[in-house]
Amino acid sequence: MLVALHELKFVRQYEGEMLRRWFDDDEGLFDLIAWVDDAGAVSGFQLAYNVNGEERAITWLGGTFSHRDVDPGDDSPLSNDSSVLGDTTVFPIVDIIKKFEHSSRNIASDVRSMLLGKLEEFAGTLSR
Repeated sequence: MLVALHELKFVRQYEGEMLRRWFDDDEGLFDLIAWVDDAGAVSGFQLAYNVNGEERAITWLGGTFSHRDVDPGDDSPLSNDSSVLGDTTVFPIVDIIKKFEHSSRNIASDVRSMLLGKLEEFAGTLSR
């Protein structure tokens, strides 16, 4: 059974940047960050999947899609390394969309519809 994504309430925001909305499923299947413009529309997103395994991320920002492996960096408490995105060739997009459809059922319908539409759009670009 897939766990539903829920919105985190206290997300660090950065002055001069778009509002960030962060969603998590607590099970490591998905992490979602959506960037929202001043009008309240989603202007970009990053959907990380397999968060507790071989993590990868689909990003849509500035009208451009990317799909990357996520290198979590050094997990030593003595360092402060950030995750790094690298090239990937494995991409089970149909499976990701199915799982996201189920996991995102509690997200606001306008945000959910937009994200699903963009994932379908990205899938269409891959089949060409």
